[in-house]
Amino acid sequence: MPTNLIDEIKTAEEKAAKSVQEARSNAAKKLSKAAADAESVVKEAKQAAVRQFREKIQTAERTAETKARSIVTERETSAKAFYSKHREKVAAAATWITEEVMVKYGRS
Repeated sequence: MPTNLIDEIKTAEEKAAKSVQEARSNAAKKLSKAAADAESVVKEAKQAAVRQFREKIQTAERTAETKARSIVTERETSAKAFYSKHREKVAAAATWITEEVMVKYGRS
């Protein structure tokens, strides 16, 4: 009977050791899978963030381009109106300046 009991204890210890080894192996596999999953999630999040950042930049660029065109058109219209309003004054001033220069320095 003592031999049988010792054999049972050894068998139980072997089973326990095997169970512990399997548990450690399963835990290592689960930890590895969790780390891989976390890495994948982080990678996908970074890609989504970069994509979203690019989209926001493109939207901002389109908005800025539209606003710039509007400003340029507005300023061109304003400049043309200013030119039309002062065109005759500029011609008269240019003629007067030319005459003054000719009087002072002569026609050479």
